[in-house]
Amino acid sequence: MHKKAIFARQALVNHGQGYFPADIRRAYHFPSSYQGQGQTIGILEFSNGYSLRDAHTFWSMHQIPSPQVAFVSVDGTRNDNGQSPDDEEASLDLQWAGALAPQATMVVYEANGGETYAEFAQSIIRALTYVRDDTQYHPSVLSISYGDGEVSFAEDDLQAIAELIRQLDSKGITVCVASGDQGAYGLHDTSGDRVRHADAPATSPYAVAVGGTHLDEQYGETAWTYYSMQNGGATGGGYSSIFAKAPWQQGIGGTMRGLPDVAFNADPATGYQIVFQGQAAVVGGTSVSCPVFAAIVALANQARAVVGKAPISKLGSLLYEYNNQISYRDIIAGNNSFNGVVGYQAQPGWDACTGWGSLDVTQFISFLAAHA
Repeated sequence: MHKKAIFARQALVNHGQGYFPADIRRAYHFPSSYQGQGQTIGILEFSNGYSLRDAHTFWSMHQIPSPQVAFVSVDGTRNDNGQSPDDEEASLDLQWAGALAPQATMVVYEANGGETYAEFAQSIIRALTYVRDDTQYHPSVLSISYGDGEVSFAEDDLQAIAELIRQLDSKGITVCVASGDQGAYGLHDTSGDRVRHADAPATSPYAVAVGGTHLDEQYGETAWTYYSMQNGGATGGGYSSIFAKAPWQQGIGGTMRGLPDVAFNADPATGYQIVFQGQAAVVGGTSVSCPVFAAIVALANQARAVVGKAPISKLGSLLYEYNNQISYRDIIAGNNSFNGVVGYQAQPGWDACTGWGSLDVTQFISFLAAHA
């Protein structure tokens, strides 16, 4: 099985300039007072390297001071310095997490993704175990932009991954996972059965699953749906076939873990600029919305540190239990139909294509800073 079939999430287009960091800060109302100082963002990568030169070029283009970047090999896998076409993944993760939290330290944890889903699952387990036991960098948030439909993995492996994510969360390490780019269909292999699949490891109950929207600053946000760009994908979302919903999800209907929890711009048609192999490009996918949200969590943890509080834990439950105190930007238009599978419709409140919606980041950080 080719690695790209397992790991690649983002869709790449080369027209237009894409959104710049300043655009995303404005659109989601980021505060200027927090830049991630004192925080560490962990970024999991699987057989995808990055070019630090590209990252520095991107940050310099946007007058962003370059954050500190550390590379950690979980299993001896090297950083190939962004030489492979598949390395767009690591590039966009690093560049955008660093752009939105430039005073945080970025730690890229690299592991060999393997050639099969079984090997990939074991690689995730090794990587999560390494981060859990990492006494050097102590990240307070972890971004994971990889996965596929639950049916691609053994249930025992998904249970082991979910338990590790629970352990990380209990240590104050929020684990953010992209919800997928194949809508309610949920599989990279588009020749599969035309039924709904939810993406793992985003279905892990203690993960914060990050979905995707189509952001138009003039007309607002809708669910990222494939028809906004030919073959452009759609936001992953739906219900787990493995994990029952947690107590904090009791109000959303159904009996199984629903996802995503939140969503941010991901449509390639309203994509993000990056620099890859020396050239500016525009990317989309929940591969980008996930590190964007991870950066937001880092800013919130900085705000908590200022008032003497530990990094946030159990963020997934807070998103639901305090939904009436969080300034969500509810997404009520669009769906996540894809590849002949009818998806879920965006609607007021939580839904299985955009979760609670996107956020007013300033208000969200203030809420988390005040929460005990």
